[in-house]
Amino acid sequence: MAPSVTQDMQPCCSPTPHSTDQHAPPKNPASPSSLFRIDMHTHIMPPTLPDLAALTPAPTGGRDPYAWPNFHPSSDNPTTGAIDMYVGASFFRRVDPSCYDPAARIADMDAAGVDVQVLSTVPVLFCYDAPLAPARVLARELNDHIGRVCAEGAGRFVGLMGVPLQDCASAVEEVRRVKRVWAGKVVGVQIGTSVESAEGVVMLDDERLEGFWEVCEELDVPVFVHPLGYALAKENPGRWGKYWASWLVGMPCETALAMHALMSSGVLARHPKLRLCFAHGGGAFPALLGRIQHGFDCRPDLVATRACGVTPTEHFKAEVPAASGGRESGHGQIWIDSLLHDPDLMEYVLRKLGPGGADRIVLGSDYPFPLGEVPMAGKMLTEDERLGQFMSWEDRAGVLARNAIRFLKLGKEFEDLFEQRLREFQLARSSIPLAEGNLRSNNESWEGWRHRDSGVEVDGVLDIRKFGNSKTDDLQLSPASSGSF
Repeated sequence: MAPSVTQDMQPCCSPTPHSTDQHAPPKNPASPSSLFRIDMHTHIMPPTLPDLAALTPAPTGGRDPYAWPNFHPSSDNPTTGAIDMYVGASFFRRVDPSCYDPAARIADMDAAGVDVQVLSTVPVLFCYDAPLAPARVLARELNDHIGRVCAEGAGRFVGLMGVPLQDCASAVEEVRRVKRVWAGKVVGVQIGTSVESAEGVVMLDDERLEGFWEVCEELDVPVFVHPLGYALAKENPGRWGKYWASWLVGMPCETALAMHALMSSGVLARHPKLRLCFAHGGGAFPALLGRIQHGFDCRPDLVATRACGVTPTEHFKAEVPAASGGRESGHGQIWIDSLLHDPDLMEYVLRKLGPGGADRIVLGSDYPFPLGEVPMAGKMLTEDERLGQFMSWEDRAGVLARNAIRFLKLGKEFEDLFEQRLREFQLARSSIPLAEGNLRSNNESWEGWRHRDSGVEVDGVLDIRKFGNSKTDDLQLSPASSGSF
């Protein structure tokens, strides 16, 4: 096994010029780019890893040595800083400095208008099937790296820890340690949708994980659930190894299966204070909800025996009805990120979440990987005009930041920053001058304006949802009255 990279690498934590209360440089206050943004779904890794192979006992019974992740400088590393990531001797992917260098990340964040990133490890580093002792070392190294980046990141980062979930006692111990050592910096935990242990696949409803759910509930640690992806191709390359299928189809299915198991097993009902956020908009689960609910109704003997009387539809609702499964009324336990790639799907998901649904979606980009919403986290929310048909700007602003603040319980400083940016945005939009003519307001559009683009006057409809995109500066309106946002 090749050694980990130990030279020719950029520093772990480059200093940045930002003070603790400075975030992404504000832009035109009437532009959606000025709204506060917290990207809940981003990945980071350290530039080096410990020599885990040296810590691993020699295999017995003719088994192969465990294939630990390891890093090597890419051939163009001296000029690009890129790293080649291997799993054992097999090439996995190339990563650029944005994946490990905080200074590169902050430059990208500033360009995209992202104020804060929530950092979590790269899922291939979960290593749930690894020998326990070195896996514990790896989890500690990754968590302390994230903690240092957050501590030195001038207010631009908060973190999610990882845990060696193949051993519940070790996972609980690491949750308690990180909560103590990195209090206020590492504020939650990321786990996979299943535990691919050496003994086989352990689903999240397995009773062996009960202690993990208990400590997360006890310490008020929110949980971000991310699919593995790579595990499917490893398990069945003929089915999942072509056409990027394990990422495009497999990952959403993994997430749906995990959500189904957590709901049907009663884990959520037994731990009502748990908060869980599922990556990629909940994967395939929202689209399967009707089918799962029908199965719950028509074959309760197969689906509902451990569900504590709470239906899948009730679990997914943003607001829990009174006396649902014996629970008090209030908010549900399920959040999802915004990484849906499709406004029509966003509208459908909001309908399934029900009243208050927009409060249960957090901004997620999957930065820095190309399958995510990069380079601009929140591009669909702020630039796709179709969202204006079913989401107000206040709802979209909530997805961009407020909901993550509440999910992670980041506190008053973040709440105040969010409210300040939103007020400035609303005030700037309410002051947009309107042209002379017949005025008809539906809160987000007015008729009777003159557009002097390229010197040509055209009567039309002023839709303020379009403001803030790259064409805004070219829009000139003749002086008249102002409308309210």
